[in-house]
Amino acid sequence: MDLSLRLLQALEAVAAEGSMTRAAGVLNLTQQAVSGQIRQLERVIGTPLVERRSTGIELTPAGEVVRKQGSALLSAARVMVTEARLTATGRPEPVRVVFKAQSTAHFMPAVEAAMRLEAPEAEIRPIAAHTLPDELDALVEGRADAAFLWLPIGDDPRFTVHPLLDEERWVALPPGHPLESRTELRIADLAGVPVVGARDGMPRAVVDFWFIDPRPDGSHAVLGPQARTPEECLHLVAAGHGCWIAPASTVTYFAHPRLTWLPLVDAEPNTLALIWPRHSANPMLHLLLDQTRRTLLPAATN
Repeated sequence: MDLSLRLLQALEAVAAEGSMTRAAGVLNLTQQAVSGQIRQLERVIGTPLVERRSTGIELTPAGEVVRKQGSALLSAARVMVTEARLTATGRPEPVRVVFKAQSTAHFMPAVEAAMRLEAPEAEIRPIAAHTLPDELDALVEGRADAAFLWLPIGDDPRFTVHPLLDEERWVALPPGHPLESRTELRIADLAGVPVVGARDGMPRAVVDFWFIDPRPDGSHAVLGPQARTPEECLHLVAAGHGCWIAPASTVTYFAHPRLTWLPLVDAEPNTLALIWPRHSANPMLHLLLDQTRRTLLPAATN
């Protein structure tokens, strides 16, 4: 039986993406190559594994069996490689972590210090990212092992999600804005105020969450100019193009001489999570998760 891991990886990607084209992008292959791998896997198994529908590609019942069992095989293979390398070198592989400095600066140094006490050979390699697509692409493409990011990320079965903390949402207002004399804001106060931020390449549900759209009264948010980085958002707000809604940690990290920051007291909080690919085999990931939770516990109980 010629059942290679690359064929199982192709089926896993197609199942997650619901599209040969998107799966090809994830695997860095052509669409024709992915289709050929699926056909080859179907010949090996002896039955159709995928079917094309108007909503995209879905797995057949047999395809679900192969995907589930294949995922276990892929996970076992990753564990094998990791343990073999550890046996050969005596050191675990570095944990490559995607992060946004404004979201993690208040706890990551302490987490790294705690990890070194627990496992002196542990090594964290930080990878900066600006938007959710950047973060998820780094994980899917194998450039990172885990990511600290804000939820939601959309309905994506490829990742294991571990919520860590909730933060109040704050609003950055431009100089001279009529609301700047307030001590706090409510969502209704932002009616008609454009909201700047990233939208391209992000799932609709994620955009709706960050822009609070629709509003509780059924009205829709006014979408301002797009910006990928916090610095771009702050510049747009300072130039009078609208407001920016961000987690509370952003307020302390990005001081700005011209802007007013106010808490948005009736908005659903932002949740920071640590996520990694569902079948990751890096043994340091659970140590990272445990030490992060222990580091954040005092703040959560205050």
